[in-house]
Amino acid sequence: MLNDYFTWNGKKSSDFGIIIKHKEIYKAPVRDVDFVEVPGRDGEVILDNGRYRNVDVTYQVRVKNVKSKLLEIANWLSAVGYQKLIDSDDSTHYRMAARTGSVDWDYLGKGEWADLEIAFNCKPFRSLTTGDTKTTLTAAGSITNPTQYTALPYFKIYGSGNFTLKVNNKSFAFTSISSYIECDSSLQAVFTGTSSKADRANFDDFPTLKPGANSISWTGKVTKVEIVPHWREL
Repeated sequence: MLNDYFTWNGKKSSDFGIIIKHKEIYKAPVRDVDFVEVPGRDGEVILDNGRYRNVDVTYQVRVKNVKSKLLEIANWLSAVGYQKLIDSDDSTHYRMAARTGSVDWDYLGKGEWADLEIAFNCKPFRSLTTGDTKTTLTAAGSITNPTQYTALPYFKIYGSGNFTLKVNNKSFAFTSISSYIECDSSLQAVFTGTSSKADRANFDDFPTLKPGANSISWTGKVTKVEIVPHWREL
């Protein structure tokens, strides 16, 4: 694994002289279910909570001349929140990963070498890098989901006044828009720049993109719609 590396928090592990000894990256998420006992009924009833649990990804690494890199590596690994995690063995996907645990070095020899476990708590779905590519529509059209899982897209809709975005057979109405509105189904948020515009959205459920073809259209004064689909799979 001498040539293996991973990218997290915008930097490659190899930039720090990190050598990967072992890694566990190909884990499928576990479905979040409860097993409930029902009086008078044999066995247990399965209650599906409608989601998957997070996945643990770990790297066992070794670093040479570690004393000169301690602070730099610690600063890199101290980022808070989910960051993109891309492994060199799977450059077509990435995970949204938050680092867990402390930075505890196991020094070897005279302390010039040290081993470390780097652990990440990852969202259950892997994201396709192609799903970050923006599609722009200036007229009604369609976008095709290449996976078997529903995607949670980001829309940026340029228009004014009141208008309605239509995704397949569902309508999403927006009111009193000045120039554009953003709708992020993953974040469950409607905004313009850094300002929340939840009061401009007249719908409860956010748009999704089903596997296969998805029709996109609109009514009202809309000039174009930008879509970042965020394709995902387990």
